[in-house]
Amino acid sequence: MPHPLPHFHHDQIAKVGFTVIRGFLTKEEISHYRKAAEEVVEYAREGKWPHVRTRGKQFPPWPVNFSPDIWGISGLLHPDLGKLSLPFHDCYASDKILDVAGDILQTDKNGISMELFNMLINPLTDFGLDWHRDYIKPEATPEEEAEQLLLNPYAGCQFNLALTDESCLIVVPDSHNRVRTEEERVKTTNENRKEYINGQITVDLKAGDIVFYNANILHRAEYTSKSVRLTLHGSYGHVEHGQTRAKGVLQFGVADWLPRFHPTNPNLILLRSKLEKLAKEYEGQDLGYSLDG
Repeated sequence: MPHPLPHFHHDQIAKVGFTVIRGFLTKEEISHYRKAAEEVVEYAREGKWPHVRTRGKQFPPWPVNFSPDIWGISGLLHPDLGKLSLPFHDCYASDKILDVAGDILQTDKNGISMELFNMLINPLTDFGLDWHRDYIKPEATPEEEAEQLLLNPYAGCQFNLALTDESCLIVVPDSHNRVRTEEERVKTTNENRKEYINGQITVDLKAGDIVFYNANILHRAEYTSKSVRLTLHGSYGHVEHGQTRAKGVLQFGVADWLPRFHPTNPNLILLRSKLEKLAKEYEGQDLGYSLDG
């Protein structure tokens, strides 16, 4: 009989929408990845990397902008980053992070596809993200929302891996399991879209902590310029549910550079091969974007 897969983190996400692992990275790993992250941030703020998230715009497509006032850096695995990218190969494809992803997706590494690996950083001026679900537009009717929430909730998983102490992510626990309340519907569609929602909590992370969360939990973020933020933000897909994930992943342009991406890490080679199949399936198709704004 095959050994049953661990499911602690899967069950945590099923219940409340997220799972936090304290001390996920060792002190040595924190130091190693932080140094690598700082080099990429400096490179991007100097205007040498075009794939950035510009302050004031929260969803793709982001304009080509070389302002240092950015809140995110996309494409940590992008081959054009050269040697700056290499430390992130091992981080994204480490056995211990894939073990958690496998627990959540209920598959071994052969069933996991490469998706996205980015970095979230502090802007130079404060900036807040609106309340949103990653794969469901806020204008969806209750009926549409209920239907979409049931579509392959374990088709993929995403995480924030903190390299510095941070308190940016705000979530409404259990909101991934239901349609919005009347209060939530108003506050996710009004002009502000950043107001306090009853039951919200802030996910406090120390350097080395990681949080995996359901992409359709109601969430937002506050980006302060007053403290350094270096948080690795990535996702993985289940190979059997690529169609569910395609728009949310391919909207970031990963298929454009994937043919030039030739990692040597064995796990990453495996993960890449799964994404390559998905990209070929949608080659030449314009899937649009999951959200606007």
